[in-house]
Amino acid sequence: MENKKIRLHYLLGDVHWGGHDVHRVAEFAIGLLRRTDAFDITCVCDEPRLSDITFDAYFTSGKINEADVFVFNCGNYRFNVKEEQVLLEGAVARGAGFVFMHGDHPCYWAEVGMKPWAEIEKMAGLMWRESTRHGDYADAKIHIDDTEHPVTRGLTDFVTRDEIFCTCANVHGVPLQVLASAYSDPDVISRHGLHGTGAWEPMVAIGQYGQGRTLNLLLGHVWPFYTGHGMGEDTMLSWKPGQLRTIFVRACEWAATGDTEKTGHLSF
Repeated sequence: MENKKIRLHYLLGDVHWGGHDVHRVAEFAIGLLRRTDAFDITCVCDEPRLSDITFDAYFTSGKINEADVFVFNCGNYRFNVKEEQVLLEGAVARGAGFVFMHGDHPCYWAEVGMKPWAEIEKMAGLMWRESTRHGDYADAKIHIDDTEHPVTRGLTDFVTRDEIFCTCANVHGVPLQVLASAYSDPDVISRHGLHGTGAWEPMVAIGQYGQGRTLNLLLGHVWPFYTGHGMGEDTMLSWKPGQLRTIFVRACEWAATGDTEKTGHLSF
Protein backbone atom coordinates (compact mmCIF):
# COMPACT_ATOMS: atom_id res chain seq x y z
CA MET A 1 0.00 0.00 0.00
CA GLU A 2 1.35 3.43 -0.94
CA ASN A 3 2.57 5.50 2.00
CA LYS A 4 1.14 8.87 1.00
CA LYS A 5 2.64 12.03 2.40
CA ILE A 6 0.56 14.59 4.24
CA ARG A 7 -0.10 17.63 2.05
CA LEU A 8 0.86 20.58 4.25
CA HIS A 9 0.32 24.16 3.09
CA TYR A 10 2.35 26.69 5.07
CA LEU A 11 0.58 30.06 4.75
CA LEU A 12 3.31 32.62 5.35
CA GLY A 13 3.10 36.41 5.40
CA ASP A 14 3.87 39.43 7.54
CA VAL A 15 2.03 39.64 10.85
CA HIS A 16 0.47 43.00 11.79
CA TRP A 17 2.72 45.03 9.54
CA GLY A 18 6.07 43.39 10.07
CA GLY A 19 6.01 42.31 13.71
CA HIS A 20 7.20 38.79 14.52
CA ASP A 21 9.92 37.30 12.32
CA VAL A 22 7.58 34.78 10.72
CA HIS A 23 9.91 34.21 7.76
CA ARG A 24 12.77 33.01 9.98
CA VAL A 25 10.38 30.83 11.98
CA ALA A 26 8.97 29.35 8.78
CA GLU A 27 12.39 28.42 7.41
CA PHE A 28 13.20 26.64 10.65
CA ALA A 29 9.79 24.98 11.02
CA ILE A 30 9.73 23.76 7.43
CA GLY A 31 13.19 22.33 7.97
CA LEU A 32 11.86 20.30 10.91
CA LEU A 33 8.94 19.04 8.84
CA ARG A 34 11.19 17.99 5.97
CA ARG A 35 13.35 15.94 8.32
CA THR A 36 10.37 13.68 9.03
CA ASP A 37 9.79 12.77 5.36
CA ALA A 38 6.10 12.68 6.30
CA PHE A 39 4.94 15.85 4.56
CA ASP A 40 4.54 17.18 1.05
CA ILE A 41 5.08 20.89 1.82
CA THR A 42 3.86 23.89 -0.17
CA CYS A 43 4.94 27.29 1.14
CA VAL A 44 2.43 29.95 0.10
CA CYS A 45 4.22 33.28 0.31
CA ASP A 46 4.78 36.45 -1.70
CA GLU A 47 8.48 36.53 -0.76
CA PRO A 48 10.25 34.86 -3.73
CA ARG A 49 13.06 33.43 -1.61
CA LEU A 50 10.64 31.34 0.43
CA SER A 51 7.67 30.86 -1.87
CA ASP A 52 6.57 27.77 -3.75
CA ILE A 53 3.53 29.70 -4.96
CA THR A 54 2.24 33.25 -4.45
CA PHE A 55 -1.04 33.90 -2.70
CA ASP A 56 -2.72 35.18 -5.87
CA ALA A 57 -1.74 32.06 -7.82
CA TYR A 58 -2.67 29.84 -4.88
CA PHE A 59 -6.22 31.12 -4.65
CA THR A 60 -6.93 31.34 -8.37
CA SER A 61 -5.60 27.82 -9.01
CA GLY A 62 -7.85 26.17 -6.42
CA LYS A 63 -4.81 24.49 -4.85
CA ILE A 64 -6.12 25.42 -1.40
CA ASN A 65 -8.60 22.54 -1.70
CA GLU A 66 -5.75 20.00 -1.91
CA ALA A 67 -4.41 20.62 1.61
CA ASP A 68 -4.59 18.05 4.39
CA VAL A 69 -3.39 20.65 6.91
CA PHE A 70 -2.63 24.36 7.03
CA VAL A 71 0.03 26.07 9.12
CA PHE A 72 -1.20 29.65 9.50
CA ASN A 73 1.50 32.25 10.10
CA CYS A 74 0.24 35.34 8.35
CA GLY A 75 -2.02 37.99 9.75
CA ASN A 76 -4.28 40.73 8.54
CA TYR A 77 -1.54 42.45 6.53
CA ARG A 78 -2.00 39.87 3.76
CA PHE A 79 -4.93 37.65 4.66
CA ASN A 80 -7.80 40.13 4.77
CA VAL A 81 -9.82 39.57 1.56
CA LYS A 82 -13.24 38.08 2.33
CA GLU A 83 -13.30 35.79 -0.73
CA GLU A 84 -9.94 34.30 0.24
CA GLN A 85 -10.95 33.92 3.86
CA VAL A 86 -14.06 32.00 2.84
CA LEU A 87 -11.91 29.53 0.88
CA LEU A 88 -9.82 28.77 3.97
CA GLU A 89 -12.89 28.51 6.18
CA GLY A 90 -14.43 25.99 3.81
CA ALA A 91 -11.30 23.87 3.53
CA VAL A 92 -10.95 23.56 7.32
CA ALA A 93 -14.67 23.01 7.86
CA ARG A 94 -14.54 20.11 5.38
CA GLY A 95 -11.74 18.43 7.33
CA ALA A 96 -8.34 20.01 6.67
CA GLY A 97 -6.30 20.55 9.83
CA PHE A 98 -5.32 23.99 11.07
CA VAL A 99 -2.24 24.99 13.13
CA PHE A 100 -2.18 28.62 14.37
CA MET A 101 1.27 30.01 15.18
CA HIS A 102 2.58 32.41 17.85
CA GLY A 103 2.21 36.08 16.95
CA ASP A 104 -1.02 35.94 14.94
CA HIS A 105 -3.21 36.39 18.01
CA PRO A 106 -3.90 40.17 17.86
CA CYS A 107 -4.29 40.27 14.10
CA TYR A 108 -8.09 40.43 13.76
CA TRP A 109 -8.90 42.56 16.79
CA ALA A 110 -11.47 45.07 15.55
CA GLU A 111 -11.36 47.30 18.64
CA VAL A 112 -7.81 48.41 17.80
CA GLY A 113 -8.60 49.08 14.16
CA MET A 114 -7.88 45.70 12.56
CA LYS A 115 -10.27 44.12 10.10
CA PRO A 116 -12.17 41.40 12.00
CA TRP A 117 -12.37 37.76 10.98
CA ALA A 118 -14.59 35.86 13.38
CA GLU A 119 -14.17 32.45 11.74
CA ILE A 120 -10.40 32.30 12.12
CA GLU A 121 -10.81 33.30 15.75
CA LYS A 122 -13.11 30.29 16.14
CA MET A 123 -10.43 28.08 14.54
CA ALA A 124 -7.71 29.45 16.84
CA GLY A 125 -9.84 29.64 19.98
CA LEU A 126 -7.53 31.83 22.08
CA MET A 127 -6.87 35.38 20.90
CA TRP A 128 -5.32 38.63 22.16
CA ARG A 129 -7.77 41.11 23.71
CA GLU A 130 -7.75 44.07 26.09
CA SER A 131 -6.84 42.10 29.22
CA THR A 132 -4.14 40.04 27.48
CA ARG A 133 -0.49 40.78 28.21
CA HIS A 134 2.90 39.17 28.48
CA GLY A 135 5.88 39.49 30.76
CA ASP A 136 9.31 40.09 29.34
CA TYR A 137 10.92 37.55 27.00
CA ALA A 138 12.50 35.33 29.66
CA ASP A 139 13.01 31.83 31.00
CA ALA A 140 9.72 29.99 31.48
CA LYS A 141 8.52 26.65 32.84
CA ILE A 142 6.30 24.58 30.53
CA HIS A 143 4.04 21.84 31.92
CA ILE A 144 2.58 19.05 29.81
CA ASP A 145 -1.06 18.88 30.92
CA ASP A 146 -2.00 15.83 28.84
CA THR A 147 0.70 13.19 28.49
CA GLU A 148 -1.61 10.78 26.64
CA HIS A 149 -2.70 12.93 23.70
CA PRO A 150 -0.90 12.04 20.43
CA VAL A 151 0.68 15.52 20.23
CA THR A 152 2.17 15.45 23.74
CA ARG A 153 2.28 11.74 24.53
CA GLY A 154 5.36 10.84 26.56
CA LEU A 155 6.77 14.37 26.63
CA THR A 156 8.21 15.82 29.84
CA ASP A 157 7.94 19.28 31.34
CA PHE A 158 10.67 21.64 30.15
CA VAL A 159 12.21 25.07 30.53
CA THR A 160 12.36 27.43 27.59
CA ARG A 161 13.03 31.08 26.87
CA ASP A 162 9.97 32.71 25.37
CA GLU A 163 7.27 35.34 25.56
CA ILE A 164 4.38 34.01 27.63
CA PHE A 165 0.95 35.31 26.64
CA CYS A 166 -1.35 35.75 29.65
CA THR A 167 -5.15 35.76 29.83
CA CYS A 168 -5.79 35.22 26.14
CA ALA A 169 -9.52 35.29 25.43
CA ASN A 170 -11.67 32.52 24.02
CA VAL A 171 -13.61 35.21 22.18
CA HIS A 172 -16.29 32.96 20.70
CA GLY A 173 -16.48 30.42 23.53
CA VAL A 174 -15.42 27.44 21.42
CA PRO A 175 -14.64 24.12 23.18
CA LEU A 176 -10.88 23.79 23.80
CA GLN A 177 -8.56 21.28 25.43
CA VAL A 178 -5.24 22.48 26.85
CA LEU A 179 -2.30 20.15 26.18
CA ALA A 180 0.49 22.29 27.67
CA SER A 181 0.74 25.36 29.91
CA ALA A 182 3.37 27.88 30.98
CA TYR A 183 3.85 29.47 34.38
CA SER A 184 3.47 33.24 34.09
CA ASP A 185 6.00 34.46 36.64
CA PRO A 186 4.77 37.64 38.39
CA ASP A 187 8.41 38.66 38.91
CA VAL A 188 8.90 38.85 35.15
CA ILE A 189 7.91 42.38 34.13
CA SER A 190 7.38 43.52 30.55
CA ARG A 191 8.85 46.69 29.07
CA HIS A 192 5.38 48.19 29.63
CA GLY A 193 5.65 47.58 33.37
CA LEU A 194 3.18 44.67 33.40
CA HIS A 195 3.74 41.64 35.62
CA GLY A 196 3.04 37.99 34.87
CA THR A 197 -0.18 36.60 36.35
CA GLY A 198 1.26 34.00 38.72
CA ALA A 199 -0.97 31.43 36.97
CA TRP A 200 -0.46 28.61 34.50
CA GLU A 201 -1.43 29.94 31.08
CA PRO A 202 -2.43 27.74 28.10
CA MET A 203 0.33 27.38 25.50
CA VAL A 204 -0.94 24.49 23.36
CA ALA A 205 -4.69 24.20 22.90
CA ILE A 206 -6.73 22.04 20.53
CA GLY A 207 -10.24 22.36 19.19
CA GLN A 208 -12.51 21.66 16.24
CA TYR A 209 -13.86 23.76 13.37
CA GLY A 210 -16.48 21.85 11.44
CA GLN A 211 -14.71 18.59 10.54
CA GLY A 212 -11.24 20.14 10.90
CA ARG A 213 -8.96 19.60 13.89
CA THR A 214 -7.30 22.80 15.14
CA LEU A 215 -4.27 23.55 17.29
CA ASN A 216 -3.16 26.89 18.70
CA LEU A 217 0.60 27.15 19.46
CA LEU A 218 1.31 30.15 21.69
CA LEU A 219 5.03 29.39 22.12
CA GLY A 220 7.81 30.24 19.67
CA HIS A 221 8.39 34.01 19.89
CA VAL A 222 11.02 35.38 17.48
CA TRP A 223 11.43 39.12 16.77
CA PRO A 224 13.40 40.55 13.83
CA PHE A 225 15.63 42.71 16.06
CA TYR A 226 16.43 43.29 19.73
CA THR A 227 13.97 45.74 21.30
CA GLY A 228 15.22 45.70 24.88
CA HIS A 229 12.42 43.24 25.61
CA GLY A 230 14.49 40.37 27.03
CA MET A 231 17.85 39.16 25.74
CA GLY A 232 17.56 36.65 22.91
CA GLU A 233 14.16 37.63 21.50
CA ASP A 234 15.83 38.24 18.14
CA THR A 235 17.25 34.69 18.06
CA MET A 236 15.76 31.20 17.67
CA LEU A 237 16.19 30.42 21.39
CA SER A 238 12.46 29.86 21.87
CA TRP A 239 12.66 26.92 19.45
CA LYS A 240 15.65 25.28 21.18
CA PRO A 241 13.75 22.78 23.38
CA GLY A 242 13.24 19.44 21.69
CA GLN A 243 9.82 19.18 23.30
CA LEU A 244 8.56 22.28 21.46
CA ARG A 245 9.95 21.06 18.15
CA THR A 246 8.29 17.70 18.71
CA ILE A 247 4.96 19.32 19.61
CA PHE A 248 4.99 21.38 16.41
CA VAL A 249 5.80 18.47 14.11
CA ARG A 250 3.30 16.15 15.76
CA ALA A 251 0.68 18.92 15.73
CA CYS A 252 0.88 19.12 11.96
CA GLU A 253 0.29 15.40 11.55
CA TRP A 254 -2.40 15.18 14.22
CA ALA A 255 -4.34 18.12 12.75
CA ALA A 256 -4.28 16.38 9.37
CA THR A 257 -5.03 12.80 10.42
CA GLY A 258 -6.05 12.65 14.08
CA ASP A 259 -2.95 10.68 15.05
CA THR A 260 0.86 10.80 14.91
CA GLU A 261 1.71 7.48 13.27
CA LYS A 262 4.42 9.03 11.07
CA THR A 263 5.99 11.42 13.60
CA GLY A 264 5.12 10.13 17.08
CA HIS A 265 8.30 8.06 17.33
CA LEU A 266 10.59 10.95 16.30
CA SER A 267 12.49 13.24 18.66
CA PHE A 268 14.00 16.62 17.92
